[in-house]
Amino acid sequence: MARDEESKTRSHRVAVVTGGSYGLGYAIAGNLIENGFRVVILARDEAKLRGAVQKLSGTEGAAMGIPCDVTDVKALESAASKVEETYGRIDFLIANAGSVHLGLLEEHSADVAMSDIGTGLTGTVLTVRSFLPFLKVGAKVLFIASGFGLMGAAGYTSYCAANAGIINFGEALRRELLCRDIAVYVACPSDIDTPGYRNEIEQLPGWMNQAEARGKPLQPEEAANRILSRCRGKRFLIIINPEIRMLLIAKKLLPERALLYLVDRLFPVPSREDLPSRDQGCSF
Repeated sequence: MARDEESKTRSHRVAVVTGGSYGLGYAIAGNLIENGFRVVILARDEAKLRGAVQKLSGTEGAAMGIPCDVTDVKALESAASKVEETYGRIDFLIANAGSVHLGLLEEHSADVAMSDIGTGLTGTVLTVRSFLPFLKVGAKVLFIASGFGLMGAAGYTSYCAANAGIINFGEALRRELLCRDIAVYVACPSDIDTPGYRNEIEQLPGWMNQAEARGKPLQPEEAANRILSRCRGKRFLIIINPEIRMLLIAKKLLPERALLYLVDRLFPVPSREDLPSRDQGCSF
């Protein structure tokens, strides 16, 4: 009987989702379960993780949770070993963990300034490094980046850096894995109506709330469906929002000076009065 259960467990496609306890990651996990996957969720908050697994486990054994910080190498390697021991392989790896801190770079401590890069970029690299040996031939890797990885937005300095790094890391990894027939995708969505997004909007400084080039936020389930439906074929960048697509078109067609002029007026920039007081009298 035990062997029958083990055989049944290993017959399903297996997905690993980091940052899957809420928001887009949770919606992606739910979508994959609906499509026959067994999903392993990694998240730092154990209480949220348990709640997510309970909600997703309508199908017995459909979801498993492993508490894990994606910046902790030993924790990641332990999680990868547990997945391999339970399922024997991974068919789909989704790196979704990230963080965003708003405000001018000068206003942040060194730890805060680097935290978005640590969780977003470093955590993504370490996640792939830990789980890559267990990806089977024909598997897929999906990185959840951001439209802000395609441009630099004032007030999102470290977040933009992290997501630009994820995009380039994904492109490099794609080429490394061509010989293994493993597809790599990077999704660059705009705003998604998650708890993190609502918290972000509430904390926007006044100068960042003056202009809006951002479209209406998508619901997580819709965003997850759009992203996963595009994880096929030889595409690399996954764009699900018209405003991000228009940005890419503008970057291809417009001279640099015209592009900068346009973006400077579409997205908010601080005035001298918004800078830290010690710099308000400086000449730039």
